[in-house]
Amino acid sequence: MVDVLALIDTITKEDNEVVFVEQFVSDIRDFSSQYGSDISISYTAYNLAGKPSKYPDYGDYPQAFVMRTYGRWWKEAPSGTREFMPQNQGTIVSQDFIDVVFEQAVYPFQVNIYEIYNPGALVRVWARSLQGKWALLWEGAAQATRPMSRIFSPPLRTIHFPTNLLRLEFDHSNLEYYTELDAVCLVGTCKPFPENNLGTCHTPQNHVVRRRNGSTTSCQGLISVGDITNRIQELDIHQLSPQVDISSSISSFLDHEFPNLLKQIEDMQMAGSTRPALPSPSSPLPPEAPISRSANSGAFSTLPDENILQILSYLDLKDLCRCAQVNRHFQGLAQDPHLYIELGLRKYWHCVNPTSLKCLAPRLVYVQRLDMSWCGNYSDITPEDFIDFLESCGKSLTHLRLNCCKFVSDLSIEKIASVCSKLQELALQNNTKISSTGFFSLTSLRGLERLDLYRTSVTKEPLMAILKSSPHLKHLNLGSCMHMSSMDEVVLTLSKYNPELVSLDLWKSYTLTSVGVNALGKCSKLEEVDLGWCLSLSTPGLSLNSIAYGCPNMKKIFLASMRCLVDNHLEPFLKNCVMLEQVDVLGCNVTSDIISRLLRDCQHLRLVDVSFCDNISEAQCESWRRQYPNVNIKQSYQSEAKYRGNN
Repeated sequence: MVDVLALIDTITKEDNEVVFVEQFVSDIRDFSSQYGSDISISYTAYNLAGKPSKYPDYGDYPQAFVMRTYGRWWKEAPSGTREFMPQNQGTIVSQDFIDVVFEQAVYPFQVNIYEIYNPGALVRVWARSLQGKWALLWEGAAQATRPMSRIFSPPLRTIHFPTNLLRLEFDHSNLEYYTELDAVCLVGTCKPFPENNLGTCHTPQNHVVRRRNGSTTSCQGLISVGDITNRIQELDIHQLSPQVDISSSISSFLDHEFPNLLKQIEDMQMAGSTRPALPSPSSPLPPEAPISRSANSGAFSTLPDENILQILSYLDLKDLCRCAQVNRHFQGLAQDPHLYIELGLRKYWHCVNPTSLKCLAPRLVYVQRLDMSWCGNYSDITPEDFIDFLESCGKSLTHLRLNCCKFVSDLSIEKIASVCSKLQELALQNNTKISSTGFFSLTSLRGLERLDLYRTSVTKEPLMAILKSSPHLKHLNLGSCMHMSSMDEVVLTLSKYNPELVSLDLWKSYTLTSVGVNALGKCSKLEEVDLGWCLSLSTPGLSLNSIAYGCPNMKKIFLASMRCLVDNHLEPFLKNCVMLEQVDVLGCNVTSDIISRLLRDCQHLRLVDVSFCDNISEAQCESWRRQYPNVNIKQSYQSEAKYRGNN
């Protein structure tokens, strides 16, 4: 536990005292993924608590926090998914988050992120008030940075409440390898900063920084706080502009792009061109009264509604809500169920609540694909709220994503099973409140094609029952499911009841042995399998032969940390799996000879990870990169060199 009082420095100017509190993370409240497992300390989210342990060293260290993926490889694999309503994502996207807690609530002055490997993935910093409201402190695109450790201190916006809970969001889609974080430091004040009428905090001309050892330092405009933080930015950097108007991009769109679109449509009409038709929903819309056309709709009043709906289909949810406020004509169009066949709410996780769900429900009469991932945590949405929402608009759902949703309970799952009879995809990552009772209820969903149970508490018996009732299952994620007593029995069930299986993630399945792996060869349509860190498979024997000979369409095979895997175990893949695209042999005992043959013979290969393979040198990797420029060859490392960079 952080000793807050020991971290207080005082800055005094005349009679005006400002107390700065410098804190490191005291606890981890929530996160979307981690490379480590819940029964280990390596690469886990909880490594972010406390002071930095590796900075300023640069490299791959198990004492850091590492997320599950990097780059675009997982999206491009056979198991990859697409975003629902992708226009909601905007230009700055994120794939992961972590919520960190500090001992004392302060008004944020600076957030220091200690990045020790592949920095640049941070894209947003949020703060939650003690009353439960979220505010955006900073947002910026992911950066391409030099390979060196750094303390990243983004310029923060002013907020008018104290906080001890931050959320960090990450975009690692362009990273060359995993990003790693060593610590997070929050610097803030017990009282709000003095502000002028423009909301800008002035920098005092003269300060005295009083250290804990009693010494004092005079400063001019730049304040240094604490022994660990290298520097504090000038006081007028992080606030210090007024809040950005979120409607500016919308106004620009309506002022400039919309008229151009209208002009193009009018030109088409004058030329006699046929109009593009809107896609029809799965069921006809109920008859409604004609939409009232308002004279102040301008040129829109001359267009058929189907053309206007086609234009509106390019807008995100926020813009559609703005359009509904223009007039009655636009209100009717912006709420048309044609525009809500699919809906992605993950981008709006911070403001989705029971009121917004009730507002959306009438528009979702025919919604088929819904993503509510990250929404409703900290009791912002209760299981009862979600059940009411699902009863009103869940009957047509075919795809439902509820990753990292704390309102997902047995009651929620039972309601999904009873209402969403057409469901083909169900994603429940990181939902640990579901018991065997809830999982057993999913056996009624006989049309499932994709099931994501990463880091859930699912056990063997309900999972096997689900698999037996899902003959069309194609994609299954059981990564980091620590409550599985026998993964071998699960895989044997898969091989018997799920012949359509395309991808299987068994990452960190500690009860999987060669018996289960051998059974995978019966799933002849398999294109992707992740056996990384399955520690009971340290001696795979001939079990991998079954996959190589039985699954000729294999495109992705991850075998990370299979310590006893040698060249002979990969030989069958070279002969039979000519479609291979991604291969991970991190920490294996393979040699450069088999990797050279893999690169030579597999013409579709795009990714090879040979990190921590003792028999493969960096010089050999550099030679391969020159010889095979279309293949990304990864070799992680640790370095004791003292790189330091502050931003």
